[in-house]
Amino acid sequence: MKANEKSTHLNTPQVYRTKVLVETLRKFESLDGKVLISIICPKDSKKITIRTLQRDIKNLKEKFGIVITNNNSLYSLENDKPEYVDSFLSHLEILSTAKLITADYNENYNSLSYIEFENESNANLVPNFKVLLEAIHQTLPVSFNHYSFYHLKEEKYNLKAYFLKQFQNRWYVIGETEKGYRTFGIDRLNDIRIGKRKFKSKTEEAKDKFKNVIGLNYVDHKLEKIHLSFHPSQKPYLLSLPLHWSQKEVNIKNESSFDIELRIHPNFEFRQQILKYGSLVKVVEPKWLAEEIKEELRKGLEGYL
Repeated sequence: MKANEKSTHLNTPQVYRTKVLVETLRKFESLDGKVLISIICPKDSKKITIRTLQRDIKNLKEKFGIVITNNNSLYSLENDKPEYVDSFLSHLEILSTAKLITADYNENYNSLSYIEFENESNANLVPNFKVLLEAIHQTLPVSFNHYSFYHLKEEKYNLKAYFLKQFQNRWYVIGETEKGYRTFGIDRLNDIRIGKRKFKSKTEEAKDKFKNVIGLNYVDHKLEKIHLSFHPSQKPYLLSLPLHWSQKEVNIKNESSFDIELRIHPNFEFRQQILKYGSLVKVVEPKWLAEEIKEELRKGLEGYL
């Protein structure tokens, strides 16, 4: 970065402010600028100006692709790609958490003694993540050795990497090999090397293939409407952490269950998600999926007889 260029990184107040800004406009169709500022800024902090708000909105569009429109001082979020907004908010959540830990570190507090992560950290994850992200940013191919849990062996691959995806506390790189789209767990990559010949990025095309799946496989089944009926106790969990961005509530007047619809490819990972709810969920549609889940539950029961 040149000396006369301003940094585009969000500072700590901007992180919290931007997060609340996007979350608020996702809940409301539109809000007046002054009302929006009163929500964004806590009572005990200094209120920002309309000019600062507009600067934040401009930065969101130019640097992160999040578009907020202003029509006669009424601000609205263009939410035509809800999965992208969700991804951005997840990014901010990680960033704000990291800034909290960093602040404690600088003040010599042992904040990590109060935090327990889901899994132990893999030493290869951070450097692999950094190398792959750099390759994606520069549209340069990568080569690596990948260990397959299924085949129990290591193979060499050349990949045009398009984006990184997190699923069940693991990170994966998605891109194209000479045999088409592939997904690789980045904790199982060794000897990663960045090539020199640039390629045309297909990140948007690749993301489009995976946007209607839960997990990593988009070819198991065609895109379908899935109707699930949950026990009412699961409603607050599913509202706060939806199964998929396409999730919408149906049969709202029925208080004896919490019903949702999804538009997804019902792949293996999705079926595993359904099975983990046990008796707390029933597949209503499609019928073939209901029968498949019922058969899996029957096989599971046999192990206890």
